[in-house]
Amino acid sequence: MRKFLWKSALFFGIVLAIVSFVLLRYGGYIDYFYEKFTVGKQSSFIIGDSRAHQGIQPRVIDSYFRKNEFDGPMFNYSFTISQAAYGKPYTESILKKLKPDTKNGLFILTVDPWLLAQREKDNVANGFFEEQTSPPHNMWFDSMNPNFEYFIRNFRFLHLKSIIRKSSMLHKDGWLEESNLPTDSLMLADWKKNQLRIYRDFAKHWKRCDYRKTDLQILIEKLKPHGKIFLVRTPIDAKLLAIEDQFWLGFDQDIETIAHKTGVPYLNFVREDVYRTYDGNHLDKFGGKVFTAHLCDSINKYRKP
Repeated sequence: MRKFLWKSALFFGIVLAIVSFVLLRYGGYIDYFYEKFTVGKQSSFIIGDSRAHQGIQPRVIDSYFRKNEFDGPMFNYSFTISQAAYGKPYTESILKKLKPDTKNGLFILTVDPWLLAQREKDNVANGFFEEQTSPPHNMWFDSMNPNFEYFIRNFRFLHLKSIIRKSSMLHKDGWLEESNLPTDSLMLADWKKNQLRIYRDFAKHWKRCDYRKTDLQILIEKLKPHGKIFLVRTPIDAKLLAIEDQFWLGFDQDIETIAHKTGVPYLNFVREDVYRTYDGNHLDKFGGKVFTAHLCDSINKYRKP
């Protein structure tokens, strides 16, 4: 029995050592979210779905505001549309990750109809939200390195083949860098068609709702004591925008109403087609760098007396 226990302990020790090595060495490559849960509490956030996850770069913001103009560094706490939605789970996760003594943070809350939509599996009456079984909402420990809880709870999100391919990298500041995008125009066109198909399907099965709008306002009010807040809508392709306009008629007016009620600016770039996306939905790292700099210009105008 003692020999069996010793061998079992040795086996699990070896497995633990291998997993630790992989997570510490390749954590940024094997998962789109993992590194967000290996760093400590933060003072300034980029919030939203994959458009913000790839399209708004913390390093550009940190470089622009380099005179300690806000409590930095900036941290991208965005996810993909499957995990990101304004509601109680996301609000709780953001506040948990926030340094409680922050007074001069910068909070960029991106908005689009899908972040505020009711999803098929939502059960509002019973307080169930479809996204709450995914990260960051299913995490207790959000600042461990290596983070074994994430490895166990969210193993389905890991892309172990990416250790070799290294086609994308999640930086420690939370920004997802896609570095191996195709240059073939036909393949890029197929990617764009796929994005349009995905969002047309969302439009069929999701619906606009009020409780997520209310939750967005609650989040804004809870962040107000900690710094400046900006609502931001990122640029997308005209065909994708047409789907959103049809799904949620008057969306921008609704956000402007929220901005007015809460006293925060709404920076709307959605109809500006000067930025480079690779699939109609996501800015590539070059277009994202340009966009983030222009976003900083707009933020700076509001910050000046």
